[in-house]
Amino acid sequence: MALAPRSTPPCPPETGVAPVPSARSLAVGGSSRLGGGTLIACALLAPPALAQSDSAPAADAVPEVVVTAPADTTPALTGRAEDGYRKETATVGPLGPRKLLDLPYSVNSVSSDLIENTRAHTLADVIRHFPSAQIEARGGVDVGRPQTRGFQADIVQNTRMNGMNVFAVTPYPMEQLETVEVLYGLSGALYGPAAPAGTFNYILKRPTEERLNKATLGYDSNGIFTSHADAGGQVAGLGYRLNGLWGSGESYTETSHLTRWLVSGAFDVPLGDDTKLELNASRYRHDSKGFPGSFSYSQTTELPDPVDATKVGLGQEFAGQQTQTDTASGTLKHHFSDDWSATVGLLRQSATRNLKGLSNALQADGNTYRSSVSTNMTGTVLLYSTQAALNGRVHTWDVTHDLMVGTNGYWQRGYNPLKTGSWTLGTASLSSPREFNEPTWIDLGPTYKSGDNRVLSVTVGDTITFNKYWSLMGAVSHSWLDGESYNSSGVETSSYDASGFSPTVSLMFKPESNATIYFTYADSLQKGDQAPTSGVANAGEILSPYRSRQVEAGLKMTVGEVDLSTALFRIERPFAYTGADNVFREQGQQVNYGWELGARGKVWDDLTLIGGLTLLDAKLTDTGKAATEDKQVVGVPTVQANLYAEYQVPPVPGLALDMNVHYTGERAANDTNSTWAAGYTTVDLGARYNSDIMGKNVTWRAGVNNLFDEDYWVSVFPSSINGTNAGSPSAFLGTPRTFWASMSIAF
Repeated sequence: MALAPRSTPPCPPETGVAPVPSARSLAVGGSSRLGGGTLIACALLAPPALAQSDSAPAADAVPEVVVTAPADTTPALTGRAEDGYRKETATVGPLGPRKLLDLPYSVNSVSSDLIENTRAHTLADVIRHFPSAQIEARGGVDVGRPQTRGFQADIVQNTRMNGMNVFAVTPYPMEQLETVEVLYGLSGALYGPAAPAGTFNYILKRPTEERLNKATLGYDSNGIFTSHADAGGQVAGLGYRLNGLWGSGESYTETSHLTRWLVSGAFDVPLGDDTKLELNASRYRHDSKGFPGSFSYSQTTELPDPVDATKVGLGQEFAGQQTQTDTASGTLKHHFSDDWSATVGLLRQSATRNLKGLSNALQADGNTYRSSVSTNMTGTVLLYSTQAALNGRVHTWDVTHDLMVGTNGYWQRGYNPLKTGSWTLGTASLSSPREFNEPTWIDLGPTYKSGDNRVLSVTVGDTITFNKYWSLMGAVSHSWLDGESYNSSGVETSSYDASGFSPTVSLMFKPESNATIYFTYADSLQKGDQAPTSGVANAGEILSPYRSRQVEAGLKMTVGEVDLSTALFRIERPFAYTGADNVFREQGQQVNYGWELGARGKVWDDLTLIGGLTLLDAKLTDTGKAATEDKQVVGVPTVQANLYAEYQVPPVPGLALDMNVHYTGERAANDTNSTWAAGYTTVDLGARYNSDIMGKNVTWRAGVNNLFDEDYWVSVFPSSINGTNAGSPSAFLGTPRTFWASMSIAF
């Protein structure tokens, strides 16, 4: 007798056999089309003579046959070049890994493949791919503050490594990173107190399952030679990843010199089938001298047009930075089940900055400047950072809850030298810069403890999935902030102790499985400013934490092999200034409105595009001064865009050509908006070729950055952000045209 039909599609009638389900069709609950496994099974199981003969006896029974289709072995999207540099997931604080489509935030990333293929060494090389991000180059581009959406960042709160706080204003080598991940805007409910300047997360390279040995030799104009070794694999069940880097030579000016070296190791230690300990340690040294210094100017001086950054005399051979950053961390990960996991981490960092900062103070004519050099920003920061999270999933009736409870925080201690100094070098002009004699440096002496800052946050949250269309995410953190400041005699000069909540809530709607519409509200704490130490009624007082607020509506979707996103947002953050009553207190606001648009992926099989556009209206309100009220924030571009294109040349297998076009619009250059920094466009070109030499994979890369040798101000920023129209804004010149080449061999 015949078998009763199943819910899966029947075999074609000419086969004369009962339907056979494939594993793939079962996984999706049945399909209107025959799966590959079903078609093959039907063809093999139908005896041709029996199927075609009316006189043949019917079988009493047909044995049930189940054909299992091969498991889907397609690798996850992790930012590889062959996947169009796309990623499926991001790790956002205690939420843990989440699909980007399921995150009600604007999140962007640059992977190690893109870092390597564009020969990016520093965050400044990478940040151009984030159209909502900039670097405020206070102290220099390499030690500047990364930020998003036009808000000034904190030196610790907005920057992380593997989810734990690190010192933002020290250089980091991109060669040791798997991903640079950026969450735009507020994230205090997840990470604790922070400025609304976004969260930058440096994700370290991890050990590889297969053996990896790669050596790279590179050249950057005018004469920097760099060698980099990257090795990974498994030894007796222990995973390892080792990176070594050495680079040194003259850069784009004749008096400049850059030296970089890195030693780092990452290790995975299995402690059972469900438990793993991740260990990381690194030392990075970054020394640069002779590059153009900052150009400061008064509030009434017009910012001049940028000049050629290669001119000798804009920088001084003895001025620059010597930095060393030592970082060690450990993270313990345990899976209780498929639905429950826990993570605990600890990081220690010591960052020493020996800065001989060169400042060129422009005079009223906008051409003459007075050069001076200072050691005031020299010092060491010791930082301990922690994180812990418990994540789980529970089901109540037809509703799913993704629960999380976590804690993170840091302890930061600063050490300053007993002596600092400033030396006037002389006068020159932009049209005729000069080299000056090196001053006689003073002995800075030993360091003293200048201050402690402590932050601890506890976060709880739930993502409620009602059905395949609707979900609701809510999270709240409670944070404790305290700290002290000390003078060189060890006397406490100020202290603070505060606490508060930071909530966020998001509503998400998925009209299709490949699209998400979301609305997010966030409210976040940030450490308050300190009043001036003299001249005000409340000298030295540290204000209560500020509270920033954000509303954001966005859409994310995947079309083919391209990820698209757009977001509208409004963010406000307070600031403080001294009012008519001579009291320094919170009484103003920075309010930013913006629209972001992004796309990433393979438009065609051979063409990858990564693009983004940000329109931003950033203004100061309640400044207490009519001249600065409702004016654009200094240094924030009204328009910023970037487009990276990569083309695999079909007639020449292994050859890829790429181009990056970056545009930054005009920026206000002082509080009254009476002078502006002009917009600029840079174009970078590159090529790479993969070949096989004696059984080894060899990749050749070459490129030119700033092809048309554009002169531009890469960073413009105020002395303070409160619109008081006091102090001197500053600007830094961008990098001129540079050439680079490299060869990598994997063995």
